[in-house]
Amino acid sequence: MRVGIIGCGLIGNKRAEALQGDELVACFDIDRKASDHLASAHGAKACADVASLLAEAPEVVVVATIHRDLPELAVAALEAGAHVLMEKPGGTGVAGIDLVEAAANRAGRLVKVGFNHRFHPGIARAITEARSGRYGPVLSLRGRYGHGGRLGYDREWRADPACSGGGEIVDQGMHLLDLSYWLLGALPLDHAMVRTQFWDAPVDDNAVLMLGEPGGVGVRSPFALLAASWTEWKNTFSLEIACERAKFAVDGLVRSYGNQVLRIYAMRPELGPPDVEEVRYPERDDSFAAEWRHFRSAIDAGGGELLGDLDSARYAWTIVEQAQGRRPRAAQG
Repeated sequence: MRVGIIGCGLIGNKRAEALQGDELVACFDIDRKASDHLASAHGAKACADVASLLAEAPEVVVVATIHRDLPELAVAALEAGAHVLMEKPGGTGVAGIDLVEAAANRAGRLVKVGFNHRFHPGIARAITEARSGRYGPVLSLRGRYGHGGRLGYDREWRADPACSGGGEIVDQGMHLLDLSYWLLGALPLDHAMVRTQFWDAPVDDNAVLMLGEPGGVGVRSPFALLAASWTEWKNTFSLEIACERAKFAVDGLVRSYGNQVLRIYAMRPELGPPDVEEVRYPERDDSFAAEWRHFRSAIDAGGGELLGDLDSARYAWTIVEQAQGRRPRAAQG
């Protein structure tokens, strides 16, 4: 398949490397050196603008730009007849997601949102096992995700709400919200703390979200507790899922987050100490390649369920906007 990439930074390069047997034909970045570098590495054409890239008639366009520009560029690609893989979070709010969905419906094309964490092997197995019903109903999900930024982080585009739509609640919190949505569906927001505790920026650097139906003693519906932080001075990823008869714990991703490890604690009928299975995954990130294969298969099939789609992005933005006070609490995703 012929592919174009808009945005030739770190993620654009990862997407290009993940194409496997498909062909990168054109790329564009406002930084000409970045597009020249990516084009040279993959034998593609470095384009002077988006219109020139779309004139190359790519069948799929990957949009990997700052959040503000994602919806407009995705709509342009859809109107040119391409399928689109756009990076999370898909824009700076629910309105941008709705614009892209309307354009996709008009064009009859697929849009995949880049929620690549669904394709990390430990996360995928944990959620698949928990959803299977083999261990009884899911009781809760707890997720922690964070890093410490770098010098000048508060002056980068991620710290500009006009460009990003929010701080850490969007940066890494979106991945946690997507994983919660995958496992538990559209839980309502029960409580949120969105704070700026360290970085001198007009966006949050810490966010804690509690999701679930309201109620006290006797309520048995599942809940999620999610925490994302730019003051996690040692990079951290942790996901814990409690079921009626098992717990799944995923720690690490790759590289600075540590090798991914999945531990399954299967309860015995008499309770007490559980049976423990531990799986350690290799120190490599195959999530982008796995996500591309998944999207490629959906395109070949003419549609089907997408793992990480506009519905998930809309739900996540609904929760973020409620947490930020941009949307009334009654407006659920």
